[in-house]
Amino acid sequence: MINLLLASIITVFNPSSSDRIAEPVVIPVSEQATSALVTLGDKEIPCQLDDLNDDGVFDELAFVTDIKAKETLSFSVSFSNDKQHEYPAKAYASMSMRDRDSKAKKPKHLPATSITVPASSDAFQYIFPHGPVMESELVGFRVYSDHRQAIDYYGHKSLMMDIAKTDFYPTKDQVREGSGDDVLYTGTTYGCGALMGWDGKNAVMFQKVRNTTYAVTANGPVRAIIDITNKGWQPYPDFKPVDIRTRYILYAGHRDVEVQVQFSHAVKGMPLSTGIVDIVEGSEELTDKAGLRGCWGTACAGNNPQVYDTHTVGLGIFVPKEFYKSDSHFTDGKDYLPNQAYAQVVGTDNDKLHYWFTATCDMEDFSSTGAKGSFNRDSWFSYLKDWKKQLQKPIKINITTK
Repeated sequence: MINLLLASIITVFNPSSSDRIAEPVVIPVSEQATSALVTLGDKEIPCQLDDLNDDGVFDELAFVTDIKAKETLSFSVSFSNDKQHEYPAKAYASMSMRDRDSKAKKPKHLPATSITVPASSDAFQYIFPHGPVMESELVGFRVYSDHRQAIDYYGHKSLMMDIAKTDFYPTKDQVREGSGDDVLYTGTTYGCGALMGWDGKNAVMFQKVRNTTYAVTANGPVRAIIDITNKGWQPYPDFKPVDIRTRYILYAGHRDVEVQVQFSHAVKGMPLSTGIVDIVEGSEELTDKAGLRGCWGTACAGNNPQVYDTHTVGLGIFVPKEFYKSDSHFTDGKDYLPNQAYAQVVGTDNDKLHYWFTATCDMEDFSSTGAKGSFNRDSWFSYLKDWKKQLQKPIKINITTK
């Protein structure tokens, strides 16, 4: 017997003059529901309930929808204590503990949802594959489980979910069969969009922390969420230590990741930074000096052309004006190939910070499905400008309880 707890009408309005594809709709859950059903007319819409603080109670309902310019859509939502409907996975996240037998032909890694390590531990060698991963059908990303916590990028050849099979390291057979692959060399930089400190010239990473927790908070089917929490982070001696949780959210149908940062107390005056790696080979930059930054160039994952193919990669980041301070650039010349980054100096007057990053590469071939892919330099930079405009004009959501 289904016990209906609550029913609502969710009205969604697109205020922009352009159509939106896979627009996220997120609403709070006020009842202790175990399932949700979302419909648009007589069509069932895949949805997802998420427990964001691991207290056993769902906090948010999420789904995505296409919506035309100036269009209003009305969704019916019902919460109950029934078993949640299952939907095809269009978003995914995972991490594992490495097999104790490093020489095993077929290692069996232990799936994990949360791993906490003290600052003295080298989690990079024990969390597989070197940190939690997430993907949609368009892109994949990995958060490195070391002091960098940089964002690595996994490109897709076609619209498919394959990191669950490749673990970010596809075999030659999997590549021949159409899987994606690691395409970016992050070095000692942000990679694609990590948050760090800023000393005026270079990024300040997470060496000085009490402990770090890597967590897979949601693993689909509609969105993937990875949380990285650093306790007692002190990037500068004259600043009070702070706990910082960086939340990465990737929605089905998206190539961009939303980043929500929560500090344990207000960090007004604390210099922070984010950015994207300056792809050394022929890198070209886009900036409007108002929060939007992009680049286009040639990359080789692992900085090893004998192991990885070389790809043309486009990266992008957008920081809203309330957090954006200025553009900068840094070069870490310690290695034989300098690690360079297009940095954005950021900050907040309170305990929150918010931004987005995105990526593409030349292995994409989505044209047969109608999805945007196979960019060139000009179309990528044009896409980034349109992307910023859409993020600055979010959809409007109204909830009416029946």
